[in-house]
Amino acid sequence: MKQALGLAVTAGVATLATIGWLGYRLIEQNRMPVNDIPSALISSQQLSPAQEQAQADAVMGLTLPDLDGRPQAIAQWRDKILVVNYWASWCAPCVEEIPAFSRLQRQYAAQGVQFVGIGIDNVENMQAFVKATPISYPLLVADPAASQMPGLQIKGLPYTLVIGPDGRVQGSRLGRLDESRLNSILQRLAPR
Repeated sequence: MKQALGLAVTAGVATLATIGWLGYRLIEQNRMPVNDIPSALISSQQLSPAQEQAQADAVMGLTLPDLDGRPQAIAQWRDKILVVNYWASWCAPCVEEIPAFSRLQRQYAAQGVQFVGIGIDNVENMQAFVKATPISYPLLVADPAASQMPGLQIKGLPYTLVIGPDGRVQGSRLGRLDESRLNSILQRLAPR
């Protein structure tokens, strides 16, 4: 009896894992590929330009604590090409894109590009993550208890927003953004 129950539980877990994986793959396949877009626009949320701009304005108005608890205003990077990435240490696609973002930060820093990671996580998890995986850009902590950041309509993680030095949205992406796609966008935006 115990063996039959154990087999049933194992089968149930395997079924749920398979359904979850298939759902993730289906979502990934239906995302708009960045390379198919003729400009720097990267969007998978189907927001209007006005909605995207409202999100950028909301982000620029945020002040959040860094990993040491010091308040940091996003507006301090107003004159840069700003790549804001919402992430969490428990989010696998978020963790996958962080090394690439760190490389791109180092590559484009002299050209006025600034990455900022906003962790929808607790500070202890983020500090532990950074000890294991060094990150070359500032990390800020958002309250994971808040279901929505002010003015933002984030439907999931990771979420990346690219804002030009003029404060205008250059694009957004819900889901993992790979290095080559973001690199091509930064090549177009960054001054030579």
